[in-house]
Amino acid sequence: MPFDARRAILRGPDQFQRFDVPDEGERLADAGLDADAALLVAERGGESRALIVKQMAYHHLAQGTLAGEPYLVSF
Repeated sequence: MPFDARRAILRGPDQFQRFDVPDEGERLADAGLDADAALLVAERGGESRALIVKQMAYHHLAQGTLAGEPYLVSF
């Protein structure tokens, strides 16, 4: 089914609190995550950001910059 822009709600307050991802984060090797932690990984221009699925299940939206360009991840 194609996207129907007439059904989109594009105004009003955000329903979810966005997670602003810092440009400098913690290395995964140093984060102390469980070996089976589920991650979402965004990669651009040789840079990457890993987002923990458990956090994304709460925030639903994460935004930041990657390789000098803005990005938004939804889950």
